[in-house]
Amino acid sequence: MHYLSCGEIWGGINNCDDDIVSAGLTASLYSVASDGGKGGDIYYLSLCDSNALTRMVLADVVGHGQDVSQISQIIYQAIKLHMNDGGGDKLLAELNQTALKIGLDAMTTMVVAGFYKLDGNLYFANAGHPPALIKPKNESSWLELKLSKGVNDPVLGVLPKTDYTQSAMRVNSGDCLMLYSDGLTEAHHDQKGFFTKSRLIDLLNQYPKASTSKLKHIVVDEVRRFTGGSLKHDDVTIMIVRID
Repeated sequence: MHYLSCGEIWGGINNCDDDIVSAGLTASLYSVASDGGKGGDIYYLSLCDSNALTRMVLADVVGHGQDVSQISQIIYQAIKLHMNDGGGDKLLAELNQTALKIGLDAMTTMVVAGFYKLDGNLYFANAGHPPALIKPKNESSWLELKLSKGVNDPVLGVLPKTDYTQSAMRVNSGDCLMLYSDGLTEAHHDQKGFFTKSRLIDLLNQYPKASTSKLKHIVVDEVRRFTGGSLKHDDVTIMIVRID
């Protein structure tokens, strides 16, 4: 268990199975690289200096190895710069320009979510990443988190003139959020096909009272069973968040 301190950024690219507590939320994270080392998925959580805004970032870089390490450091510096403001769209716009300068190896999908405990809102923006899922405490099933413009903004490092959009919704104690990389839903079995988002949602709905940590391991175990035990098809990262 890791407790975020004010002004701290936690995360990186290493394999990870941990729980993180921040201002008004608890997150449970699992990340594993397909080659067993450092893959293309990057994850960060940060807590602003005033103990009010927790930002969650999940990114998937085209490249591996040194390319990903470089992008990870760039994302870290951008989060540090924007730690005390709520603009996930500003964060994406800045990173897009940096990725364009680096080239095709820096193409990255990214989802940014921020919980501001003073107004109870969840702020989120998405650059070509799999859509986040949310389960309000009083709802019976998980739902896709809808952006205000209806579609994701472009992947980072593709288009020079891109306006990224931030959406917001009110969340309450007991609501849950899930961020994940496409290595989860694109896990493949020769006979059964891909794991898919719909199969993921059906699985989540079977365990409405599971803790974030328990639910994370339920998903990982089920994906391993689906593929026959292997997660070597791609990097897989899952972050499940509960509003306290």
